[in-house]
Amino acid sequence: MAIKETDFSRLNEKLVDNPSAKFFICMRNIPAYVKNEQIMECPVLSPSNKLANNYRLGLIDPCQFYTNYYNELKSPICQELMKSILSISKNYDIYIVNINKDARLLLLDILENIK
Repeated sequence: MAIKETDFSRLNEKLVDNPSAKFFICMRNIPAYVKNEQIMECPVLSPSNKLANNYRLGLIDPCQFYTNYYNELKSPICQELMKSILSISKNYDIYIVNINKDARLLLLDILENIK
């Protein structure tokens, strides 16, 4: 099975396209959506609010964002959650969902390298 990424705005579309997939919403301030057994909320895997805001406002460059987000993902709880996602990906397609494409791609890259 595959690990993919998508923007939160495309969540419904992806749910329809791949009804057996599992979706991990890696955001801290999750907008309202219809909850079901395919979707799991994982705010701990999203960049901290301060980091995301600093990046969005241009106070830090992409390199600083990647470095700081990578360091945030080194926490034991993040490591365990990522291992759990990898385990689930053996049986299901997985989608990493976030509004921040850079965050999605970095998390996807880390998951691919853990394998």
